Amino acid sequence: MRFIHMLNRTVVFFGLIFMLLPAEAASTAKTERLNFIQQSFNKTEQHSRLWQNGWLSIFTGVTVLNGIAYTQTEGSHNRYDRATGFTTSLLGAADMLLNPMQTHNYAGQLAAMPDDNEEQQQAKLLQAEAWLSAAASRERYERSFTNHALSTLVNGLAGLAVAYDDKRPDDGWMTFISGVIASEVKIYTAPTQMMQAEEDYNNGNYRQAAANSAAQRWQVAAFGPVLAVQYRF
Repeated sequence: MRFIHMLNRTVVFFGLIFMLLPAEAASTAKTERLNFIQQSFNKTEQHSRLWQNGWLSIFTGVTVLNGIAYTQTEGSHNRYDRATGFTTSLLGAADMLLNPMQTHNYAGQLAAMPDDNEEQQQAKLLQAEAWLSAAASRERYERSFTNHALSTLVNGLAGLAVAYDDKRPDDGWMTFISGVIASEVKIYTAPTQMMQAEEDYNNGNYRQAAANSAAQRWQVAAFGPVLAVQYRF
């Protein structure tokens, strides 16, 4: 009788363990996903902030300078150039304001969200996934054919205005070429890390990617008076 009682307790004990294992595994997977997305945001945060604020400042500064120069410049050709530069740079600044890169904002906002219990963790994961998708979509748009075409169109119209409306074909070509170069530099300096992060996440590669990200690459060791520094690729 005593043996049967002990056997029942053992069965109940292991039954509870097997019931808790799936919940623990799900919680671990959720934590891994959150850590991966947070690490991805953190790695891109500085690049995203520098690109967004840098190009917004450039477009805004050029707009202001062209506006001031327009009021101070004499000669119809020079004033036409200033007006054209003012218009194109204003459109660039407006695009940066209306369609900003926000990965750097997502990094801080996600880190600030509470995750003390299961319900908060689930809400945080859903928000993290939404921000990951938004960040990757914004990077994808920046490299898209649509963005290339729109920038080429704006610069082409500016060049045509100078070439035909102001009767200066050579200056029109220079306006077009310089505008396209500036636009392409903007496009190809934009962050692209979140596109790769989204692909890794959707393919289930976040565990290995997070482990690689968390691995310490710089190693420093002291051997008496000797300081050894090693970087692991």
